[in-house]
Amino acid sequence: WDYDNNNFKIYACNNAGTFLRWNDPRTGNSTDVVSVSGFNGQNVSAAHVSPYTANRVYFGTGNGTITQVDNAHTGTSIPGTQINTGAGMPAGYVNCIVTGSDDQHLIATFTNYGVQNVWITTNGGTSWTAIDGNLPDMPVRWALFHPDDDTKAFIATETGVWETDLINGASTVWTANGSFPTVRTDMIKYRAGDRTIAAGTHGRGIF
Repeated sequence: WDYDNNNFKIYACNNAGTFLRWNDPRTGNSTDVVSVSGFNGQNVSAAHVSPYTANRVYFGTGNGTITQVDNAHTGTSIPGTQINTGAGMPAGYVNCIVTGSDDQHLIATFTNYGVQNVWITTNGGTSWTAIDGNLPDMPVRWALFHPDDDTKAFIATETGVWETDLINGASTVWTANGSFPTVRTDMIKYRAGDRTIAAGTHGRGIF
């Protein structure tokens, strides 16, 4: 799930072909189940509220589709637009979608073995490029663009936090953070107030 802290709504997974919208968690428990034809009957596995376009939410599913839903704040039936059609991405489990400095820059990560796990678009999903580079074959569960530069990124993986100073397609060089334990890491989030990244692990707490 993800929270729209401008319009005060939570968008979450629900069941096949739908998402759950909690209309204002500050004031009550009103919710709607919203069907999205663009999900192709699949379950939501990732949600990301755009910080740039009001009421736009990106959803990933368990079979590899990524759908942009505009006007997600209203109605109970929305078509949505799949933005990775024909991109060559795996039919895997999308665990994270995140924006960079605008809606044109997106990273999506997959948590399967035997696939390219990290994908980037710089044109809003018209085309995607795998940027696994030198990464081992392992699940990648979350990603962040560097807050100052869309050519740098951090990822949360099966073996900890890795980072790159240059996103460069198949030639991207990732380096494991040497001060971070070798542990499955499920999520990383950035706090702009003090420029801190928090990383949540599976069994080792939060760093």
